[in-house]
Amino acid sequence: MIAEATKTTRIWILEDHEVFAKQIRRLISHESDLVCPHHFSTAADLYDKLKFTNDRPDLLLLDLGLPRRSGLEVLTDIRSLLPDVKVLILSSSDERENVYRAICNGASGYLLKSADPDEIISGIRDVIAGTSALSGPIASMILQGFARYGPVAHIEPLTNREEDVLRFLVRGLIKKEIADELSISQHTVDMHLRAVYRKLQVRSQTEAVSKALRQGLV
Repeated sequence: MIAEATKTTRIWILEDHEVFAKQIRRLISHESDLVCPHHFSTAADLYDKLKFTNDRPDLLLLDLGLPRRSGLEVLTDIRSLLPDVKVLILSSSDERENVYRAICNGASGYLLKSADPDEIISGIRDVIAGTSALSGPIASMILQGFARYGPVAHIEPLTNREEDVLRFLVRGLIKKEIADELSISQHTVDMHLRAVYRKLQVRSQTEAVSKALRQGLV
């Protein structure tokens, strides 16, 4: 009986730090079932590749600190353009807001660049297998963010428009973008946000996103 050939997973990298990108490509090259044919320094380079060829990755390793267009914006684009492509964040940022926005916008995992090589390869394989990959500090941050609110509790119901504003907030949009999406003024967005914060009993966007996710509000 002929053994079934091992499927090769194609990985692309969007990372503006050339030295780090080369290190990751070298790391991937040591794995027999992983290949990294392309590395892009800017989002524009990635979009040009997608526009002019039918070549597609199975997994995109995405940095957040990119020039001109942030990694969070690229993440939203990729989830819309290529919904079957998995995205794994590989970033030096451990800011709570960036982590929440990345996970809320469809990232399959979030690894810190300080992770050791084995953890990065393991994270890549976890995502390929359909599970999540989180660096230890990131997992702890998310659990602490959810746990701080205690048991899921009843909250005052949100209006339809407040739910719309909260949904866009979870997706990572800023006030101006929310206003444009809903065809309302930024002042009106502020009014709805104040109501959302009051009803959720939170004081910031990060807390609102965390509680909304924990309570299944979006």
